[in-house]
Amino acid sequence: MFNLVCDQATLLVAWERVAGNQGARTAGVDAVTRHHVEARGVGVFLDELRCSLRDGSFTPAPVRQTTIPKKGGKVRYLGIPTLRDRVAQMALKLILEPIFEVDFYPSSYGYRPGRRAQDAIAEIHHFTSRPSHYEWVIEGDITACFDNVDHQVLMGLVAERVADRKVLRLVRSFLRAGVVEQHGGFAASLTGTPQGGVISPLLANIYLSVLDRPFGQAWETEMSPPWRRQQRRRRGLPNYRLVRYADDFVVLVHGTRSDAETLRTTIGELLATRLGMTLSVEKTHITHLDDGFDFLGFRIQRRTGRSGRRVVLTYPAKYTLAAVMHKIKKMTGRGTTSLSLAELLRWINPVLRGWAAYFRYGASKQTFSYLGWYAWWRVLSWIRRKHPHLTWKELRRRFYGADRITAEGLTLYNPAKMRVLRYRFRGAKISTPYNIDVLDPSGAVFRQTGHDDVTFVGQVSELVT
Repeated sequence: MFNLVCDQATLLVAWERVAGNQGARTAGVDAVTRHHVEARGVGVFLDELRCSLRDGSFTPAPVRQTTIPKKGGKVRYLGIPTLRDRVAQMALKLILEPIFEVDFYPSSYGYRPGRRAQDAIAEIHHFTSRPSHYEWVIEGDITACFDNVDHQVLMGLVAERVADRKVLRLVRSFLRAGVVEQHGGFAASLTGTPQGGVISPLLANIYLSVLDRPFGQAWETEMSPPWRRQQRRRRGLPNYRLVRYADDFVVLVHGTRSDAETLRTTIGELLATRLGMTLSVEKTHITHLDDGFDFLGFRIQRRTGRSGRRVVLTYPAKYTLAAVMHKIKKMTGRGTTSLSLAELLRWINPVLRGWAAYFRYGASKQTFSYLGWYAWWRVLSWIRRKHPHLTWKELRRRFYGADRITAEGLTLYNPAKMRVLRYRFRGAKISTPYNIDVLDPSGAVFRQTGHDDVTFVGQVSELVT
């Protein structure tokens, strides 16, 4: 396996993927970016990396610490590896990912090829709607999940599938690389996986698959096919389904509240004994579907529809709407009036379009209309502050019409124009590059994902916080 990691073709593909991400413009502790490598020569860079890997002299540099905001005023710490380490991690990921994808369960959606957050929301909607009617929800939250990963346990899980000691040594070296903190100090990484690394999401999924395994096995042996679930219901036994996205997970329960409480206790014991982790007492709740809960930025709640039937709705959570409105407000504040209107639109439009594209798979039409109205008035107020001596009639003639604001061929994006769709639940029939021989990809959307750069992690965090 180590020969595959060091192969010239593997390193070249790894470089193309790393260089194609926006994160290639972000330097690690050595201040080297893609521009520096291309100026010196990509071939020379890859040859040196290959030689250092083969002769055993390769040593990962410490990651550079940075922060992104989280909900509640907290921050998430990211570790940015050097460009050389990112290429090596990508080469390692190209070899390890197909091996472990075979073992991962369909209910795990975070940072996996062909899967996205909307798949997790679609599965929750599927099992909480007719005819399944899973009514109780355990909202799970692991305390400082990525910071408390036990390296010894993780390496044991990797070693279950990988016997090459050189590959295991390379994985361990990335885990023990250390962190250069923002104030300049060095901190050893005795536990945890640095968020922001190329291989960190894969390692986190390997680690948390310990949580997926008992739920997946119980589903396959005790609750499948559907007649087994009906039989369990007649005997008063609960049915349950785990849906996980990275370290965020929910457990859907068809039973009573006491059944959900028993499962929560079981999960806590499993995390403590197998992974050395704990469930957050403040953030782990048992919620009824009628009361609603938040997951990956969506609010999921059962309500009475117009026809009088009880239906499950998924729509943007209030805190996500408040976050994007705060961002628009900040962009159109008094400190930005030095920009031209065209520059402001180039700044705001990607935020509105990206937010609407993420939440389009739900009952979001009213929310989109409100956000479009809010953005329109914020930009209009910004124009008024920038040109305080112009009359409203002159402002209207120069900058905006009845329903749009334009400048230099650019138009303020209106989220209300985003088409709202119901995302199709694909379950275990998601086509990936690794199961295309055994799964017919017809009817399943194959979607490549780019989860390897720090910018993507920051964008997703902004959407759901």
